[in-house]
Amino acid sequence: MFWKRLGERVPAARESAASDGEHAPSAEEVAAVVLAPPEPWDPAAPVARLPVTNGGQDPLELVLEPYCWSEWLEPGAKVTVVTVGEADAQRPWSGTTAPDEPFELDYYPDQLVVWPNGRLVLILDAAGNELYRF
Repeated sequence: MFWKRLGERVPAARESAASDGEHAPSAEEVAAVVLAPPEPWDPAAPVARLPVTNGGQDPLELVLEPYCWSEWLEPGAKVTVVTVGEADAQRPWSGTTAPDEPFELDYYPDQLVVWPNGRLVLILDAAGNELYRF
């Protein structure tokens, strides 16, 4: 299932820096780095949302191309793939086979492949929290 990236702990390698004689970051420094909000996008840019729900009884693999990213959705799981196009562009969605469409989909029995055609791609959980950003 999805592992939320925002709010993760800093890897143990950073915590072991103190043993190497380096300055160990304080809890406030770590929180500032880890929990910093993501950069906003241009509010004038077009946004397309693709809600994905696994309504089946078996896990469904969600694949995001061309990022070579995949995650398994358990039965009943819901996520939203968001793509942000280019603001004030004649063709905001720069797809390959369908140049003016925000998404292309390929469905297989246990896999859904999504090709978002925007400049920015987000994966949101059912509550709207950002899980991944590409």
